[in-house]
Amino acid sequence: MGIWNSTLVYVGARTLLAGAMIALLLRRRVGAFYAGGQVVSDLSCAAFLLAYVNPAIRDDIGVLVIPLVLFVLYWETMRFFENRQAAALRDDEDSWIDTSLRVYGTVWTWGFVLPAILSGAFLMFDLMAPNEWPFPNPKAPLTCTPQQLRFGDELTLDMAVPHGSQLVVFTPNSGAIVLIPYGNKPFERVPRLTLATDTLTQVFADSGVYVFTVSTEGELSASLACRVRYES
Repeated sequence: MGIWNSTLVYVGARTLLAGAMIALLLRRRVGAFYAGGQVVSDLSCAAFLLAYVNPAIRDDIGVLVIPLVLFVLYWETMRFFENRQAAALRDDEDSWIDTSLRVYGTVWTWGFVLPAILSGAFLMFDLMAPNEWPFPNPKAPLTCTPQQLRFGDELTLDMAVPHGSQLVVFTPNSGAIVLIPYGNKPFERVPRLTLATDTLTQVFADSGVYVFTVSTEGELSASLACRVRYES
């Protein structure tokens, strides 16, 4: 079982436990605000865990991870101390309930809350120092989306920065076309480039496979490459 499937199983188990906890809160009529805060915290934790192993989800969350991590830290810390205080105020006859709740709270905190917060912390670190933390399933240095194009579609190139300064496309019939010549320093820091097929008719002129390459030096083998199929 790969790390993505393992994470899905883990998040699924966590979601089931969180759902049971939210149902208990609603049954106790704690109020919509408290139940809603717990829902936001649990969904945020699930998002942190999935984003840690999936680069597409990391891109979707982006800078939102910062306020979400701060909220989860505040919410789960307050709930931890509230549960400890509530357990201390119970009667002695309910000591077995106290013990059960204390064990459950410890397992929940160490097994399901802290891993999610750590995942969120690494996502925040990646925002400040991109590509410095070795995430599992790292994002490809150059991706082309979508991989099937028709006239009028837009092609998006996602590139890990910094990258080469030259962008070349190898067309089915016209050979190599230089879109950005070698030595273009600003291009080395561009993370995403969108190309419209209906405005680059000199490039997208024939049906077939197009290979886009980003090179570090002119006329040398490309360091990055991706393929798309175009139907005119």
